[in-house]
Amino acid sequence: MQHTAFASSVLDAPIERVWAFFDDFDGLDAFHPAIRESRLEAGPDARTVGAMRYLTLTDGFVRERLLKFEPGEFEFEYAIIETTMPVRDYIAGVRLIPVTDSGKTFAQWWADFTTEGVALAPVAASISADVFAAGFRAIDERLRRG
Repeated sequence: MQHTAFASSVLDAPIERVWAFFDDFDGLDAFHPAIRESRLEAGPDARTVGAMRYLTLTDGFVRERLLKFEPGEFEFEYAIIETTMPVRDYIAGVRLIPVTDSGKTFAQWWADFTTEGVALAPVAASISADVFAAGFRAIDERLRRG
């Protein structure tokens, strides 16, 4: 199935090291340049399905709920509950896969959604580039710095 927004990357680190960036649902602001602050809301902890986070963006906000958290499979999914972005019915996920011949990690970040009041294609392109690919670039830079 083709997703509405998608980015992938091969990151030069073992899967466990890359997973450490995603293992805390409340930790996106530690590496992602578009996230000014991440705050876990009252309720389940950051590694429990149902956890809610509030992300302050450079130009708005997003409230997200953790839908799936599978550390043994190196994947999770989440939904946007409320946002200033023009998206609706937004479900997204991250999946990491080991590259066995090199010790690197193949990373996928995807989302399916509709838009309200604006064309879908530019929003999907922006999320793919400015959220997903930018996140992978930030992780890659941090991995290179050690």
